[in-house]
Amino acid sequence: MANAEPFELIDEAPRRARNVLARRLTDIVGLPSSRLTPRERWIVADLLYDILRASDVPVRQRCARRLAGLLEAPGRLLRVLACDRYEIAQPILEESRALTDFDLLEIVQSGSLQHRMAIARRENISEIISAALVAAGEAPVVECVLKNQTTALAAPTLDRLVGAAQDEMRYARLLIRRPELRPSQAFRLFWDCEHPERVQILERFAVDRTILIDSTEDIFPMVSAEDGDDPLVTRVLRYIDRRQRNREAAELSPYGSLEGAIDAFAAEGGQAVIVEEIATLAAIHKRLLLRMMDDMAGEPLAILCKATGLKWPSFHGLWTGLGRHVQDESVELARKVHDSLSVEKAQTVLRYWNLSVEDGDKR
Repeated sequence: MANAEPFELIDEAPRRARNVLARRLTDIVGLPSSRLTPRERWIVADLLYDILRASDVPVRQRCARRLAGLLEAPGRLLRVLACDRYEIAQPILEESRALTDFDLLEIVQSGSLQHRMAIARRENISEIISAALVAAGEAPVVECVLKNQTTALAAPTLDRLVGAAQDEMRYARLLIRRPELRPSQAFRLFWDCEHPERVQILERFAVDRTILIDSTEDIFPMVSAEDGDDPLVTRVLRYIDRRQRNREAAELSPYGSLEGAIDAFAAEGGQAVIVEEIATLAAIHKRLLLRMMDDMAGEPLAILCKATGLKWPSFHGLWTGLGRHVQDESVELARKVHDSLSVEKAQTVLRYWNLSVEDGDKR
């Protein structure tokens, strides 16, 4: 940012004439455009710049407050005050509409935490500035950005924050309320949330697929006629299909069905061969199933049961097979999730998770 370095006072000794002159020049530079031409404003601003370099804090504060609401504020003067100590820069950083994204970006990169907090409180922050604020990695600034509902957040910034939520639970609670959050991001965020936030995610993003199913019903026979040669179509239809279970695998399974495999899991524990069979019968990746089993809260397994049409006793079979007690608060909360979701909504969540695992394999 050209000519935006903080003031280095030449002389801090109080000078009455100097301070009065600074106030007069500030009043002139703040006149509306109907009374002052741009050229006159630039000249006055250049004179004021030199005076302010030798003025005390109250004089600079007064000038900053005056310029904060001025759309025609001279850029050089505005930028240097915005880079000044925080108590001077604050009104400009929070209110000035004359600062450009370029100006703000430079202040984000060179200013203090307080400067970044002030910028985060601005109205209508652009995606570029919000990305720079988030990139700084300061939790108070990030929280301020997320609480500011006028801030625009780009998809890559949200992805970064969803990843950071694993270590900062406060981010998760704020991200759930953001209108920009997409289903794929929300279902990634799910794993790092507590029960109340998980319920919010499900209420907002676990939608049914009625329109998709009705609109694509005739495509399934087309794919069968083509022997499923198009992997892209197959991938999309796996998300849409009404069926969740792998019926062909059930015909070949030594356990006869998904319920039979879960009964064996409850009786024999988490043997790798049984886990593999449950994943195959449920038509999900084994890594996804293992992640669901590792989750101590139980909601993912409840979603698995609902999506595959399993009755609640099958959840108990999975839970006890993992060596856990059914008389547990987590089981009660998981039951509420199971009962609150329709089969289609549970399938939506499960399939997003499964596609996410597939996408991870491709990277």
